[in-house]
Amino acid sequence: NNDIDPAMAYESANDEDNQLDLLREGMAKLDARSRDIIKRRWLDDEKVTLQELADEYGVSAERIRQIEANAMKKIRALFEA
Repeated sequence: NNDIDPAMAYESANDEDNQLDLLREGMAKLDARSRDIIKRRWLDDEKVTLQELADEYGVSAERIRQIEANAMKKIRALFEA
């Protein structure tokens, strides 16, 4: 069935826009280090490892993982609101 319901297509595009807005809003609420970690771990084409970030920030890979987890929790909370 190739019949595309324009209302459904619009709704779907609108949902994607809303999700992007929520992601931007979530990223804006993070501190610079958390934002950098999320961006480089998830959004960049060249994804970096926890260890690479740990070396760069002078902390343990476990600490980077904790910062990442907390940042993701904050962003996820917006999507569940």
